[in-house]
Amino acid sequence: MRNRTAHQDNECKFMFTFSGRGFAILAVAGLLVQTAFAAATAAVNSTEESVEVQIIALNDLHGQLEPPSGSVTLYYNKTGNPYQAQVGGIEYLATQVKGLKATNPNTVIVSAGDNIGASTLLSSLFHEEPTIEALSQIGLEYSAAGNHEFDNGVEELQRMQYGGCNRTDGCRDGKRFAGAGFRYMTANVVNESTGKTLFPPYQIQDIQGIPVAFIGVALKDTPSIALSSEIAGLTFLDEADCINAAVQELKQKGVKAIVVLLHDGGYQSGLPDESLNLRGDFLDVINRTDDEVDIFVTGHSHQAYISRVDGRLVTQADWKGHFLTDIDLTLSKETGDVVAAQAKNVAVTRSVPKDPDISKMVERYSALAAPLAEKAIGSIKSSITKDAKTSGESALGDVIADAQLYATAETERAVAAFMNPGGIRSDLIYNSSDKGLPENVTYADAFSVQPFSNTLVTMNLTGSQIDKLLEQQFDNPQAGENRILQVSRGFAYTWSQSAPTGGKVDINSIKIEGIPINANSSYRITVNNFLADGGDNFEVLTAGTNPIYGAVDLEALVEYFKAFSPISPGPMDRIKVM
Repeated sequence: MRNRTAHQDNECKFMFTFSGRGFAILAVAGLLVQTAFAAATAAVNSTEESVEVQIIALNDLHGQLEPPSGSVTLYYNKTGNPYQAQVGGIEYLATQVKGLKATNPNTVIVSAGDNIGASTLLSSLFHEEPTIEALSQIGLEYSAAGNHEFDNGVEELQRMQYGGCNRTDGCRDGKRFAGAGFRYMTANVVNESTGKTLFPPYQIQDIQGIPVAFIGVALKDTPSIALSSEIAGLTFLDEADCINAAVQELKQKGVKAIVVLLHDGGYQSGLPDESLNLRGDFLDVINRTDDEVDIFVTGHSHQAYISRVDGRLVTQADWKGHFLTDIDLTLSKETGDVVAAQAKNVAVTRSVPKDPDISKMVERYSALAAPLAEKAIGSIKSSITKDAKTSGESALGDVIADAQLYATAETERAVAAFMNPGGIRSDLIYNSSDKGLPENVTYADAFSVQPFSNTLVTMNLTGSQIDKLLEQQFDNPQAGENRILQVSRGFAYTWSQSAPTGGKVDINSIKIEGIPINANSSYRITVNNFLADGGDNFEVLTAGTNPIYGAVDLEALVEYFKAFSPISPGPMDRIKVM
């Protein structure tokens, strides 16, 4: 097999040691390695020459314990119409996992990360402990750390792994949190003070005498989409380089069956088991890795696909627990390598019974959260969604930007507000059968839309800086996509699809209350602290002056609903494209 060459400036040296509750103790860089052994029960389909292994994979659960709203297209029927179904919900997911595990005793459950973060109220209110407990109970064994695992800082992520109560709020459910029953792995995340990886880079599991390795890899670009204060002291290294460094060590240990859990992914245009026009920067990561890697379980892009890239199986299972990926491997007893691999995405439908044990846990947390979650904050008369027009503007984006302007216009003299689209996590769905009558929006509904608890920051930007801010929407390396900021009422501009990057917005088209902005004049604008910190590569915001920190974004949305309900969808006429 050919090997890829790591970049010469790479420093992927694994120096992490760990000992804990029944996990494999993994010490690298010349230290002792002890391997965790799985039960050596012969799989039904195993033979004298081979061993059949099943990997059940998920990604980007985002604390979605309750069934998410909306439907997902599973396939097209013979008339060409899409067949859609409601999918997801941790109680149904647990039942699906049990059913799949029953088909093969050699089953390993893995995740490509973002198990927590940007979560629903039920998980976030209890500092993500319910999600970690549920995944542990289901049998998750190994997980990469996604960028959202770092939302609440390194210390809190370590608490998720090792247990203990939150330093500020304690354990809100009255019980000590035991920590994850699975292992986080971070092959490319280094603690700058120790020079060691934050968590082990990989784990090795013995399956009927054959060692199988799982490497966990975080998104290299996490620093551009996370609050810098929450990842201070960490370095995120190149994914492919660190995968290759891990593979070299694994080869020396005689491991030939290697699975990478990569929190990076792509986009495709087909059904959940397809990979039509698969694209994304993650393909470069895969193509630069050692051929000894057999499987890439990916995440981050919230897509479902089954693909072959550079001869290797590449999978992703959408997000919010909509799907599980069922991966079947055949391992050679003679060589220890993977000789066959296939996969399918299995929809987590609600046609199966709920898992009773998981249901008890969900019900307990739901009862504790109910007084806050079910409180009505206002109402809507129709659905308000984050679905964007060609211009990039969405009805829900308009509403959120308006709420942030409302929160800061009088107190901080803000004249415009900007909201990052990635921070809008779900829709407000109108379900009432009494069409036209207001339907209540609860605190839990609002939280599902804005779960990050970011602080609003009002600052001064010049007209030329505002122009630069809008230009930076189109010069963003994240998945090669534009990130169109949602804008508040009274702010308008036009951008050109055909113009080159850096020249897509004519400053003369930018208007506030119908008046073109002046390049040299100063304007008070509001963003959240993620953007103010340069998040999503909007670095011009770090140059804003006279910043004033105000309310939490969720509370601004709540107050806006209290003041103006019933709320109508935003007009989506503020951003024009030509």
